[in-house]
Amino acid sequence: MKNLINKTAPIMLAILLMAPLLWTSCKEDIGITAARQGEKPNTLKNLAYEEAPGGAKISYDLPTSADLRYVKATYTLENGKEMVTKASIYDNQLAVQGYAAIGEHEVKLVAVSVGDVESDPVTIKIKTGKPNYIILAESFKSNDFFYSTFGGVNLKFENKDAANIILSVFKYGENPTTKEIGWNVLNETYTKSKEGVIRVRGEQPIATTYGIVIRDQWGNVSDTIRRNLTPQEEYEINNLLIYNGITAYSDMNRNGDYISNYNAQSGSAEMQVSLFDGIEGSPYYITNKQWWGKAAPIPFQFTLDARKKAQVSRVKLWGRNDNYGLLFQATHPKEFELYGSNSPAQDGSWDSWTLLGTFEGVRPSGLAFGTNANSEDQDYARKGEDFEVNWDNPSGFKYFRIKVNCTWNGVREQPLGNALTVAISELKLYGKYVD
Repeated sequence: MKNLINKTAPIMLAILLMAPLLWTSCKEDIGITAARQGEKPNTLKNLAYEEAPGGAKISYDLPTSADLRYVKATYTLENGKEMVTKASIYDNQLAVQGYAAIGEHEVKLVAVSVGDVESDPVTIKIKTGKPNYIILAESFKSNDFFYSTFGGVNLKFENKDAANIILSVFKYGENPTTKEIGWNVLNETYTKSKEGVIRVRGEQPIATTYGIVIRDQWGNVSDTIRRNLTPQEEYEINNLLIYNGITAYSDMNRNGDYISNYNAQSGSAEMQVSLFDGIEGSPYYITNKQWWGKAAPIPFQFTLDARKKAQVSRVKLWGRNDNYGLLFQATHPKEFELYGSNSPAQDGSWDSWTLLGTFEGVRPSGLAFGTNANSEDQDYARKGEDFEVNWDNPSGFKYFRIKVNCTWNGVREQPLGNALTVAISELKLYGKYVD
């Protein structure tokens, strides 16, 4: 027992000595604190600003402090929302943005050191430039940006600062569901693309009032820009034939396609082809929607027989929209040309063909090649890509040739027999017959 007491005594003594410390540490929870507090920075000097859309760029001289970490600006938008913007010490300016209109506003700036130690605040009065959403809305007053076309209306937009915006297109008339007269939503586009075109189709060739409203990421909303427009008549060019077929490199790979009637004299074949089956690339993965199959050369072309002369207003195509990352990749056509002819040369040469347009696909997200399509890309691809034809020949053509110059991998020369697949889920021509 004596030995046990001798051995445990030092331990008990240590516990008794620590007790006050343990009691003190548990008595008050002061939370997490910075390892150290830096020195208070000097006030920012020589403030100046430059107007920017919906805000301003503010410049200043940084204080000379080894503890300086960033500069912070606080300001209030017209809707009462408090905003905070920070800039690193590696730059001597910061941007304030989100204002709804041109006007004068006060911005408070502080320099901040280690441990969130702030300098004395300094205030600058700025004048903001016209916001992007208003600039964009006003552009739609022009016929160059909001105009009628075959089967509907087009709205071209320029979003130079790549701001997050929502473009909502309306039509005034009877609601097909409620039968009430008023504004009906035709399209809502969420984007940060620097430019693009919103295409509204399926409209009748009658005078109609259309409108557009722009919203930005700060909740600012433009006035409704109204236009009275009359769409031109347009319908799908149906019953297309494959003229002279497509030889060797694709005939063996068109899963689900078969010739139902072949006319040897005209060289046309009526085919039950997946290219024209009306299934617009949905569901996402259908093997027989890999229309061209493997081993296709680049560039390559195929010819369509419209049976009678037609004026084509646009080409619409769907890439293979699946869950395996093939959209906007090496199988997805990116650039192609459209030609027209009424008497194709029998030797297959280009002498009898008229170039109607060169078209390039757009990837809304702007993501790099090799990156899987995001939700914005997927939504865009499901709707199909529209390519408008600038028509200069009202007499029309009976035969149309499409030449694929490259896919999204950018390769423009690829010999026959390689492993490349060019996938078009669905193809449609729109316009009107002229005889």
